Amino acid sequence: MDLRIGEDSTLLHPSSATAALAALIRAGGRRLWLRVPQLDPLSNDGDVLDALKSLALSSPRADLRVLFDDAGHAVKTGHGLIHLGRRLPSRLQLRQTQADDADPRLCFAVADRTGLFEAHGWPRPERLTLCAHALPLGPRRADEFAHVWERGRANRELRELRL
Repeated sequence: MDLRIGEDSTLLHPSSATAALAALIRAGGRRLWLRVPQLDPLSNDGDVLDALKSLALSSPRADLRVLFDDAGHAVKTGHGLIHLGRRLPSRLQLRQTQADDADPRLCFAVADRTGLFEAHGWPRPERLTLCAHALPLGPRRADEFAHVWERGRANRELRELRL
């Protein structure tokens, strides 16, 4: 799936959430903000993790943020995003939402404040939306993300203790 942030205003409804999210991440230039209810298979997919790693290493000014409601299962079983965050702590930041900001059906990503991936009704989405430009919801979701991000907190369970 070829996507160009800022150039393509086509509203897509892809069939695969992981392929759509990976396409948005690959199309991003510097900033990607991902909001998921929990660290689950969507954010642990190999293509998604590879795209995140490439974006994180593409620029020293890369800004990758992941906001989640719950990481309990992911911490116990291991999760690729947690490992990537530990390896690239200055480029990839993970935060947990406050209890009153949690929404188990909210799943979206915003790239460069314009590109948008949204899975309406996660984890069984009724509709997947992907757009690279000119969708007013992208900047609104970015503002919403920034507000919840400021209220969020680092999860101590995600840190790695090196002895």
